[in-house]
Amino acid sequence: MIFLSGWLNPTRIIGLTAYLFALAMCVLAWAGGHGTAHQRRLAAVIGVLEAALLLDMALNGRWLLHDLLENESMTRNLYAERAGPQLTTLIFLGVAALAGVGLLLRRFRNRAGAALAACGAILSLTCWCVEVVSLHSVDLVLYREIYGVKPVSLVWTACSLMTGAGILWDMREGNATARMAKGLAETQTASPTDS
Repeated sequence: MIFLSGWLNPTRIIGLTAYLFALAMCVLAWAGGHGTAHQRRLAAVIGVLEAALLLDMALNGRWLLHDLLENESMTRNLYAERAGPQLTTLIFLGVAALAGVGLLLRRFRNRAGAALAACGAILSLTCWCVEVVSLHSVDLVLYREIYGVKPVSLVWTACSLMTGAGILWDMREGNATARMAKGLAETQTASPTDS
């Protein structure tokens, strides 16, 4: 296998594969055309997010943003005091992620697949933010190499699997509901009317 100066390492391959899987499932759900407008819209919105995360993974966008923020803090002589604001930001992110998951579970309480997909997308976005913040103690856990792979790749994979499986589950439920409604309508029109 060819590794391009460390760019294409096992961790990045896993990340690219995970986000590509989630994006492909969203495109499949959206392009399938069998679901409701709400299902297709959800697949499109999450698909755009997954495409952005895939592009970010390919271009290292999260680290470019991290480096920009780090350089700015050094320029302003704030680098030594970064831990406090980083920790505050991570706490805010955790609360926002929990609130977002809670709202999504409530919003999609009758659509388990949609809830799973949306929660996977929220967690992917939260992980991205955590990586940009890059608190040293969190980085020690996420980026410690174990057998050539970093644990952060497991987070990317879990979130992408949630998203991809959830979006397909939602489409399948929608297709089943549409078939049942169509069958019921055909049965009602085919049955003779009483005189």
